[in-house]
Amino acid sequence: MLKKALVAAGAVAIVLGTGGLAQAASSLNIVTGPTVSIPAAQGTFAGSAATAVSCPAGQVLTGGGANVTAGNSNLKNYNLVSSIPINGTTWWAFGTNNDPTAAGKITAYAVCAQLTDLTAVTAP
Repeated sequence: MLKKALVAAGAVAIVLGTGGLAQAASSLNIVTGPTVSIPAAQGTFAGSAATAVSCPAGQVLTGGGANVTAGNSNLKNYNLVSSIPINGTTWWAFGTNNDPTAAGKITAYAVCAQLTDLTAVTAP
């Protein structure tokens, strides 16, 4: 997977680099969403919670992720179930908690970019 990501990043650098077809000035930032409590399990029912984070106006979502934090040392009881983009600007995450003694936490992160200048470069 890492090799594919590096190949894709290299392809973007070729297209957007000074020797490519276009050159872009951009800004990239990681936006942290709200941290939400995942309640403790009730009997055989796991606690669950979802959170989402959106890119600022004028920026596009380029990736994202999430983190689940255990409420105690039993990390195996806390699960990140889903971490996905839900549209062009928002990253969504869902987690569960099977620990009946402590709540956990979930936080979503969005990687956002804004193209500020796109100039075509012609071959000499």
